[in-house]
Amino acid sequence: MKSIELTDNNRYLHCVRFEPQTKIKATVVIAAALGVKQRFYQPIARWLSEQGYRVITFDYYGIGQSVDKPLKQIKSDIIEWAELDIKSVLDYAQSCQQGEPLIWLAHSLGGQIVGLAPNSDCIDKMVTIASGTGYWLKASKQVRWTSWLLWYFAAPISTPIAGYFPGKRLNMVGDMPAPAMMQWSRWCRSKDYLFDNISAEQQERYNHFSAPIRAFHITDDELLQRSNIESLLSHYPNAEKSLTDLTPDMTDSKGIGHFNFFRSQFKESLWRKSLLDAL
Repeated sequence: MKSIELTDNNRYLHCVRFEPQTKIKATVVIAAALGVKQRFYQPIARWLSEQGYRVITFDYYGIGQSVDKPLKQIKSDIIEWAELDIKSVLDYAQSCQQGEPLIWLAHSLGGQIVGLAPNSDCIDKMVTIASGTGYWLKASKQVRWTSWLLWYFAAPISTPIAGYFPGKRLNMVGDMPAPAMMQWSRWCRSKDYLFDNISAEQQERYNHFSAPIRAFHITDDELLQRSNIESLLSHYPNAEKSLTDLTPDMTDSKGIGHFNFFRSQFKESLWRKSLLDAL
C-alpha cells in the first residue's frame, strides 16, 4: 500500500496504490460514490490486490484526504472532478501499467461521470455497482421524502451559511465543496439528471465511450431503482452493456443496500462469486 499525491491543474489529489505480490492481471481504479471517502473502499482494494490486481483508490478534490485548505475555500464542482481529477487519476494509472488492461470499478457517482473525462478512452472495461441516474422523483420510494428535504431545504439553506455543504453535521451525504453540492442539487432536480445540464461537446464524450460495461443492480438498494441504472447505461450508446441483479439471498446477510457491497462481509459471496467474474 503506497500513498501518492497528484498536483495537476493546481489541485491536490490523494491516491493509494495496492500492488499484488503475483503477476498483475489488470490495473483497477476504484471510483467512489459522491461524498464517500476512498478509505471506505480500501478493504476491497486490499483483497483485490491479493487476487492479483493492482488497485488504485482516490478522493475527489475536496473530499477525504484530497483537501489542502479549508473546505469553504475549495470551489470545485463535480464536472471538474470528472474533467480534471479523473483525468489525472487515469493518467497516473496508465503510467503504472505494464501491458495489462485498465478497469474502472465504479460505485454510484463514479460510473455516472467517468464519461466526461477527456481521456476515458484509455479504459478497457468498466464495472459499475449501484450506478444510475439520480432524478429525485425516480429514486426509490423510501428516500423520496429525504431527497425533497435535501434538495429544497437542507442544501440551499445550509450551504451558503457554512460556505460548504456540512453534510456530516446534518447526517446527509457528507461534507462537500459548495459548488459540487449545488451542482448535484440541480442534477437531482432535473428529469435526465446530469444529462440535462451538460454541453453538446460533453454529451459527445459519452457517445465515444466504447469500453464494455458490466453493471450491477442491488435489488434492495434504498436509493436507486433498476430503471435508474438502465437510464444511465442508455447514455453510453456505443458500449457493449450487461446488467445483473445482486440479491440478498446470494449472501448470508439480510440485506446489501446501496453501500454495503464494498464491506468485507461479502468477500466470499459477492466479491468472489460476482465481482471477480466481472473483472
